[in-house]
Amino acid sequence: MSSSLLQGITLTNAQGESVQGETLGRDGKVLALYFAADWCPDCRAFQPALNKFYSEASDDLDVIFVGSDASAKDQLAHFKDKQGPWWMVPFEGETRTQLKRKFGVCAGAEVRELSPITRKGGIPTFVVIRPDGEVVDFDAVNKIERDGIKALAKWQQ
Repeated sequence: MSSSLLQGITLTNAQGESVQGETLGRDGKVLALYFAADWCPDCRAFQPALNKFYSEASDDLDVIFVGSDASAKDQLAHFKDKQGPWWMVPFEGETRTQLKRKFGVCAGAEVRELSPITRKGGIPTFVVIRPDGEVVDFDAVNKIERDGIKALAKWQQ
């Protein structure tokens, strides 16, 4: 495995800017994958807490959205309309599927499509990782909701 989980993956933000995945989570920044979809009521309920958290933590945090929306059009609309100014894995290609399988996170409706998958969590899931993909915290949704910005300090250790 390469030194970066996201080696060679081009990510985009809502403004259409792009970045290479391997450049994220460097210089002491916390790196996180956000698995969600606009059609998911729990994701919509969590989104305001995440947006607030990101507004306070953005200098020390790189977030990458891994969508479970039904189409590229739906994913982009969800990303632009509701999410913070972070990065998104392209809908097209294998990266979304690979990340869902690696971390065992997907919507219930995706289990059959992603089989074989050992599902550890549904959506929303916010997984804090190291750049090489090692999991730091799989239960970050609850910590963001409960602890707010204080959660960041624990992940920076």
